Amino acid sequence: MACWRIEAGAQDLIVPQDPGDGGRWLRTAAVRDKVWALGVRWLEDKDPKPVELEPGCWALPAVEIENRRVTGVVIGITFEPGVFEGQWFASTCKKAGGDPTQAQNDLACYTCVGRADPTTLAAALVQSVQDHAQVSRDAETIDQFSEQLLSTYEETSLLFRLARMMNSLDDPGDLIPTFCNQLLPVMQFKWIAVRFWEHHRKIKGLTGRLVVAGELPCDTDTFNHAVVDQFSDKIREDWTRLLEPSSPGVAGLVGSEVLVEQVTHDGEVVGVLLAGNKAGSCPMESDVTSGEMMFLEAAANLLGVFHENIARFDEQKQLFMGTLQALTASIDAKDPYTRGHSERVAYLGAMLAETMGMDAKEVERIHTTGLVHDVGKIGVPEAVLCKAGKLTDEEFGQIKRHPVIGYNILKGIPTIDPILPGVLHHHERWDGRGYPAGLAAEIIPQIGRILALADTFDAMSSTRSYRPAMPRETVLEEIENCAGTQFDPAMVPLFVKLDFTGYDQLVAKHGAAARAAA
Repeated sequence: MACWRIEAGAQDLIVPQDPGDGGRWLRTAAVRDKVWALGVRWLEDKDPKPVELEPGCWALPAVEIENRRVTGVVIGITFEPGVFEGQWFASTCKKAGGDPTQAQNDLACYTCVGRADPTTLAAALVQSVQDHAQVSRDAETIDQFSEQLLSTYEETSLLFRLARMMNSLDDPGDLIPTFCNQLLPVMQFKWIAVRFWEHHRKIKGLTGRLVVAGELPCDTDTFNHAVVDQFSDKIREDWTRLLEPSSPGVAGLVGSEVLVEQVTHDGEVVGVLLAGNKAGSCPMESDVTSGEMMFLEAAANLLGVFHENIARFDEQKQLFMGTLQALTASIDAKDPYTRGHSERVAYLGAMLAETMGMDAKEVERIHTTGLVHDVGKIGVPEAVLCKAGKLTDEEFGQIKRHPVIGYNILKGIPTIDPILPGVLHHHERWDGRGYPAGLAAEIIPQIGRILALADTFDAMSSTRSYRPAMPRETVLEEIENCAGTQFDPAMVPLFVKLDFTGYDQLVAKHGAAARAAA
């Protein structure tokens, strides 16, 4: 149906915007005047009913009510099929400059047929108006709520970003400065600082660390000593969150209110998060608010969770490394001639990776893989591993199984997936003649190509049951000769130029251990 609307107290109609000759007819004075008169009457009528404006043309009321007060009325028009053949429609349409036939086509969609009588349509219009009013109220509520959310958007968004960042378990030495620098512009303080204590769990990058974002109004060392003196021996229950500039200690040192929150782990205070010298054009604006206190408390809680995550990660890492060392020791126990081999391969692989420009995390991954690259030898008979003479084809076949055995041993350990390619493919060759998969060139995982160099270098440099150690010059010459056949030709020039001083020290250490064990 076509709809008009009158607001309570208004002096005009909101008219339908239908296009074409039908819309032109709906906006004629003849129709408009009738609708206006009805609408004014219905604004005062407690129970308005549909009215037949002309034979076959019905006006339908829908009164708008908000908080028990009439705020307007919507008037809908619908037609019975015969109205378009009547004189009234044709004459008013022509007066409006429209074509009656075209207007009829435009307005045909507003014809009520079958069970859709005026009373039913009026009820539908009322329901529609009520639904629209509810939608409008809901939209207004949402807008108000959105404004409230927008006022704290930066704080909320920052807390989520910081939470995600702190879950990454990256180097704490890098994350803590980033944490403070992101807090600073949101909180509008001139400086924010975090200080972790020395007398709790030793965590690299956190323990004893002071990080300051912004500009302190005093010397950093002096500030650090003041923070330690005032807070390092405080327990959770003995705490003042807002320090006045008239008080001694940190607040007096910086000459402003200082907001302080504890960073806790396992119920103990492991550090403090501080903010001070709030910016403001007048004393009222520079006062610390309760909202800022709550926000800094949330930030301190994030630091506590981060500290706990790092501590748990360190514990898991130590347990993991202990397991790897036990595996390495079990290999050494099977073959005394290879004592320390895995540690030396890990050292060489990490050194080459660092020379290649890999980041610290990748270097550590390669070092870890070197420690366990030969774990599959646990599944090779000792008689084969320690055989002094030449191996038979069958015995060599048993040796060649150790990468797959090692892979199967380790693949079920959570979080160890990144090192599996090195364990499985450290005996592949650049020319594709290696094992177990016969991969070639760059199809071989990079970690496998790195460990292939380190493994072969140590094997040639070590005394084995079947031959003595080869001279360094011979080993390096042989590696250069095998560039492009056995080894990645891009890695060989980097490898032969490594400083092997640390490697030689490991050889000496392992040799002394072997002699002592004998």
